[in-house]
Amino acid sequence: MNTVFTLPRIFALSLLLSLLAGCGGDSQSQSAGGDNDGGGSDVLLPTEPMHPVRLHNWVQELTSYEPRWAGYPEERLATEWLAKALEDAGLETEIDPYSFRKWQLDDWQVQLIEDGVPVEIDSFPVWSTRGGTGTAELVDVGLGTELELMARDISGKAVVVTGRALLNVFATYPNTYHRAAELGAVAMFVSSDAPDNLIRPTSSGSNLLDDNAIPAFQLGAQDLARLRRAARDGGSISWQLDARHVNGTTHDVIGRLPGSGELSGTILVTAHYDAWFAGALDNATGVAGLIGLAEYFAALTQAERPRDMLFLGVTGHDAGYPYGGVNQWLEKNQHPVDELELFMNLDHLAAKGEEHLGTTGIIDMLGLVLERPGDEERALFTTAHPALIRKFMPHILKFTPLTVVLPTVPSVTANGDLEGAMGELGVPSVNLTMATPHYHTEEDTADRIPAEQLSRAVKAHRDFLLDVLPMTRGQIRSPL
Repeated sequence: MNTVFTLPRIFALSLLLSLLAGCGGDSQSQSAGGDNDGGGSDVLLPTEPMHPVRLHNWVQELTSYEPRWAGYPEERLATEWLAKALEDAGLETEIDPYSFRKWQLDDWQVQLIEDGVPVEIDSFPVWSTRGGTGTAELVDVGLGTELELMARDISGKAVVVTGRALLNVFATYPNTYHRAAELGAVAMFVSSDAPDNLIRPTSSGSNLLDDNAIPAFQLGAQDLARLRRAARDGGSISWQLDARHVNGTTHDVIGRLPGSGELSGTILVTAHYDAWFAGALDNATGVAGLIGLAEYFAALTQAERPRDMLFLGVTGHDAGYPYGGVNQWLEKNQHPVDELELFMNLDHLAAKGEEHLGTTGIIDMLGLVLERPGDEERALFTTAHPALIRKFMPHILKFTPLTVVLPTVPSVTANGDLEGAMGELGVPSVNLTMATPHYHTEEDTADRIPAEQLSRAVKAHRDFLLDVLPMTRGQIRSPL
């Protein structure tokens, strides 16, 4: 029993890393203390917001609250922790509780029937799927495409889906769950290609909450291979999922930093602080950046901030997608949305560079993870506002050079409930992000986060904000 406690990898950019390796160093921006901190000549003190040790300490503190599922006790503790950090930074801070449909997960078990004997298999429920118990014959439906589902008789059976996660993020089976249920399947078992038989939890591709039809479970790649072999031999599987939807409460953490009023409008900086497990990369690094940026800009004089800034911590992005993120804030703040000049999502800011090398790939995804020098590859997602790329790229090249630019928000984005939701409303939005093979797994821990790299990433965001703060709305949204 378990107790509750579209794009390829960017290998070609490795050359860019070697060419731009000398572009690191510190920013030329004015520090909070009034001295230029450029050219690597500055002396960072432990109290400075951009100090690697200080930022990494925020990561360590937040990851001590796990798992941070929306509406669960550790999320509430993390809420209070974040509110205090933003208040200590000098912001006007409030905790905004709100009601939502919480998935109450109490217990679960999966057993593969081998030679008539039930053998427990490590698993994690696909979030928000229907609770229940059962036993059924296994049927392998490959990647879970429409053709593969239609080619097999899956009525009354448990489907086995070989999942992939492109860029470690984009699932290759977004519609399989509901389509399998429509065709009569009674349960689904799916893997992603996380290494070492690790389980990478996820939510249903189209989360219908109470109306999700069947139980579903995430498995490690090696265990899913066992299920595929069992399916070929006519094997069966049993499951128990004690879970249901209830009314729950989660929270936004809001920190306000008034500007001088020289310019109208507000810059909104956001990070989600919920997580499947410890969630170091995803997303304690983003939260550390949120606190570090709040400290830095709060230490400036008000005259140096020509417009208001808002720092927002949200939940429900991981365990609760797509109903969390900024959706609640948007519902309560429809008028202020018109005043937003920029939305910045801080998500997955730093991690060791890793490559997951598969052997048989789609067959069983068993592979090897190799660490390599330098940062993990990044993608800069933006709305179609050229000024965002023009202003951000010099700082990216200086601090975090291994980056590809994707001005595709909201049509293609990493987070539909964050920059995607803002982009849908026409708000200029940016998200500089990455994902490693250990993303969303139990091994996404603080020791995998290089403090110096995290500091560089936050400095790139800081300097971009310093450039955007004095720009007019017309300059930010200019098509040129």
